[in-house]
Amino acid sequence: MKRIGAVVLVIVFFLGLSRIVFAEEKKSDGTRGSYRVYSQNLFQGKKEMRRGEFQQARIYFMRALESQRHTEALAFAATASYKMNDIQAAERYIAEAEKQTGRGVSELRIAGYKALTYLRERRDGEGMKALQEYTNLYSHLDPLMNIREVEAMVITGRPDLGKLEALIDEQIAQYEDEMEQYLTTGTGFYGRHD
Repeated sequence: MKRIGAVVLVIVFFLGLSRIVFAEEKKSDGTRGSYRVYSQNLFQGKKEMRRGEFQQARIYFMRALESQRHTEALAFAATASYKMNDIQAAERYIAEAEKQTGRGVSELRIAGYKALTYLRERRDGEGMKALQEYTNLYSHLDPLMNIREVEAMVITGRPDLGKLEALIDEQIAQYEDEMEQYLTTGTGFYGRHD
């Protein structure tokens, strides 16, 4: 009788364990599917951003965020919102992105658009502080020479918002392109220091 009880216990344990393993396998498939949806929407959103289709880009970034709440999609959703003049949405996305750990390559985009958002809202004190933080961050990333123009705006306290936006966009694009090249091929500016 004890033997039958032990066999039943082993069978129950095995069945329970197999359900857990199956559930974990199913969960990992769901995670892979979720990441696929995230990455496809992020890719399409970036494509629309390059075309200047900010509303469509934001839709793709929001779809990506429905799958996974990663910093990169939050940073790009903030940028698209800013470009659409939806400053409150841009600020919400930036605030959520800042709470994330491991911001990585998106750190510069978050800092730049935080400054632009505050300045657009005429929150000059916060905007200039955020712009100073942006220049400090960017100066450690082998900046383009046009960083001097941004630094001059910080020093004088009189930013030209249109020019500043163009400079920040150029700086962010250059940095993200260099990092993407390095991360995918191991070459480029950042690859030469390995």
